[in-house]
Amino acid sequence: MSTCPSICPECDQPLKPEPPYPAWCPECGWNVVRDPAPSKPRFARLQAKLVHGLHAELLADATRTELLADATRAELVADATRAELVADATRAASQAPARRAGPARIASYVLACLVHLLAPALLITGAYLLTRLTVAGILFGLVALDLAWLLRPRPAPFPRGGQALTRADAPSLYALLDRIGTEVGAPPTDLVAISGDVNASFRAYGWRRRRLVEIGYPLWLLLGPQERVSLLAHEMAHSSNGDGRQGLVVGSALHSLLELRRVARFNWQPGDGVSQLLADCALAVVGVPVRGLVLVMELLLYRSSQRAEYRADELAARVGGVAATVELLDGFTTWVVPAARFLTSGAVAAGTGDLWAALRAQVAAVPASELERRRRAGRLADLRVDSTHPPTHLRIEHAERLPYARPGVPAPDMEPIERELAAAAARVAHDLRETAQAALYH
Repeated sequence: MSTCPSICPECDQPLKPEPPYPAWCPECGWNVVRDPAPSKPRFARLQAKLVHGLHAELLADATRTELLADATRAELVADATRAELVADATRAASQAPARRAGPARIASYVLACLVHLLAPALLITGAYLLTRLTVAGILFGLVALDLAWLLRPRPAPFPRGGQALTRADAPSLYALLDRIGTEVGAPPTDLVAISGDVNASFRAYGWRRRRLVEIGYPLWLLLGPQERVSLLAHEMAHSSNGDGRQGLVVGSALHSLLELRRVARFNWQPGDGVSQLLADCALAVVGVPVRGLVLVMELLLYRSSQRAEYRADELAARVGGVAATVELLDGFTTWVVPAARFLTSGAVAAGTGDLWAALRAQVAAVPASELERRRRAGRLADLRVDSTHPPTHLRIEHAERLPYARPGVPAPDMEPIERELAAAAARVAHDLRETAQAALYH
């Protein structure tokens, strides 16, 4: 049975263990990262340089904006008319879509169109092979038809397990969304989904491309009123910030490739039989070019996705204020992971009381030292090409440099909104408990 050390093995400084959380040393950083990652390959090092290069560019832009605001503040105060015009111009510039038809964007559209052409090509090939009426023709024809089905264009689905809220269900929430949408230049929200994720998102779902804001109720529950405004502003900004992943052409192509990559894995285990072995070998061969296509698509979208996140953070800071945006981002580093783990733990299945009150208590019990360890560990996290979000500590640094001390949309009274969310939140809690209980039997 292991015990928590009281002395740092690296620098001999006294430690203050707080079980069950890991002991770590604030002086030298010993045990900050629980699972040290292997050394980065050359591609990952290049990727890190690209991310930090983009971050440096955005910090320079924020600094220039801050200096310009300081230099002109006195003149604008003296001239109210000009101040209003400058504010209007600034708002128009901030609401303008950050879309640039650069080489990477053009290449991503070309590749996406080629991916969409694969489905009809495989459909025709499969139908032709079936007409040959040979064993090999029927076998490969069925494989081609299966691949065509997997590569079919897919619109973004409704969040799994989400509870839909219409404007009639939640007029106060939609009023807040409309006000935020006006500030960030986003079109009106068509539908809100309340889910059990410790997250939030924006998507244009279905073939009708309805604009949907997903609010993970566990995340919403743990945020303050102004942080909720920043959260909604960040997600709604994705409707107009130039993120190629949100587009119908590129987004659906990437989704189809990811689905095919998931299927085309070698999952054979001893005892599965020879036929399963042959099928998995065939899928693994198909998966090689698919993984290559996914990597290329991710590389083409990488910089635009990272920039889109920074852009959404800027709009969140302008609408919700810098302080609330920084607190929101810090939460994703500190208490979001403990909250998510609690919701998937056995305590959820065994509990019978108020799930949301238990979640609040669980997060409140995380000691300050563990939160700081998570902040430091986040600064050391490796970058991944399939990560659409920049490292959180870089986003916080960027947000802190923005000149939006006062929120553009002060948080309204949350009581009416909470009443509108209560029924959906209760259904989400019931579903989470049922899912956790069902997992005990598998």
